[in-house]
Amino acid sequence: MPDAFIVGSFVQLLQAFAACFTAPSFPTFVTLMGGWSLTTGRHTVTGVVRAANAVGWKHICSFHRFFSRARWCTDRIGLMLARLVVQRCLAPGVAVIVPVDDTLGRHTGKAIAGASMHRDPLLSTAVRPVFHWGHLWVVVSITVPAFGKTWALPVLFRLCRGKKRCQKEKRPYRKCPDLAAELIRLLADALSERLLIVVADSAFTNRAVMRGRPKNVHLVGRSRLDAALYAPAPPRHPQQKGRPRMRGHRLPSPQKQIEKSRWKHIQVTVYGRTVKVRVVVIDALWYVATHSELVRLVVVRDFPGHDRDDVFVSTDPKMDAQSIIETFARRWSLEVTFHECKGKLGFEEPQNRTDRAVERTAPMALWLHTLVVVWYLGVGQHLPAARQPSLPWYSKAAPTFSDMLATLRRASWTARLSDPHASARTLRKRMQPLVEALAA
Repeated sequence: MPDAFIVGSFVQLLQAFAACFTAPSFPTFVTLMGGWSLTTGRHTVTGVVRAANAVGWKHICSFHRFFSRARWCTDRIGLMLARLVVQRCLAPGVAVIVPVDDTLGRHTGKAIAGASMHRDPLLSTAVRPVFHWGHLWVVVSITVPAFGKTWALPVLFRLCRGKKRCQKEKRPYRKCPDLAAELIRLLADALSERLLIVVADSAFTNRAVMRGRPKNVHLVGRSRLDAALYAPAPPRHPQQKGRPRMRGHRLPSPQKQIEKSRWKHIQVTVYGRTVKVRVVVIDALWYVATHSELVRLVVVRDFPGHDRDDVFVSTDPKMDAQSIIETFARRWSLEVTFHECKGKLGFEEPQNRTDRAVERTAPMALWLHTLVVVWYLGVGQHLPAARQPSLPWYSKAAPTFSDMLATLRRASWTARLSDPHASARTLRKRMQPLVEALAA
């Protein structure tokens, strides 16, 4: 492994994943993760190797083979990372909030494996959908409160291939909710001692995710104003024949119920501010999504950023309206994570041409985001390198992810260049990646 290319405390954090790799592969993993964090240009494999000062340590093909052929499993690393996040960043006994969403990694080039045409949510409108060529990723994350806000830390991933591509490659087509349900089951089994509250948008609030979920999982998501609701099944009479009823009589939809209901004013804290909203609480069976399970729906009016009435649903009917609304609002932190990973960590930049390499390379950026935040909360914030910029016209009350990544880079470059026992030749060699980054 290259000498002194990343700060030692970050290498110690990566040691938790040694059991997930073979002896030859683990040093490569550490080198790539460290180089990925130091890369300021395009996050290609060669760019990451140069940033890690690993040119000549191994043949460049060995780094490419790490993604395409090496024996390691993304699920095993993701579950190890999930346990690490829960152990180091969450208090014992508290519920684990698990935002779930999908994101599009745009690419160009027909030879890139696994790419298809997908709807681009950032460019599409309600009237005009826009499609883009690339990879659609289903991401499961864990939220961590720190510095007065919520951080969504990605842990598990699945690549959703388009239907036409699956037909061409003769593989079964699986929708995003089906992939999300699989990942939720993996996480629930790994954290069986914890209560998981999955937070999802309307695309994942359906029967694929809600039915048959593990016992330690509840879901808070967006429902529909025209949802078909039913009363619970009436009690069975002693002499009644036939199979038991699964549902009672049909109830009015949430849209119709709010026309005759009385609104209740409550105060909620969402998106960093406290606001007053009006709510109507409905306990019923949403049969198409949860079968005979009683759920709680909360119709919200005056919700920040929403011009129309919205309705949220929780599979835990004991949750109050305030908790449901505030829990759902934490989903937005995952959108912020996607923005940071694409802008700072090159999530869309790897150009792989084999299936296995595609499924492994892009998640490195999401894993690195989680590791940087965990490292900063545990070690980085106490280092001299964690100083915040202070200017006459600008000051920060709390660090952002950019500050956390900059702290890791400052600490790494300080450790690399301040070795009193290093020769002038060694220092020049260690300084070369920094010079190249500044020149680029």
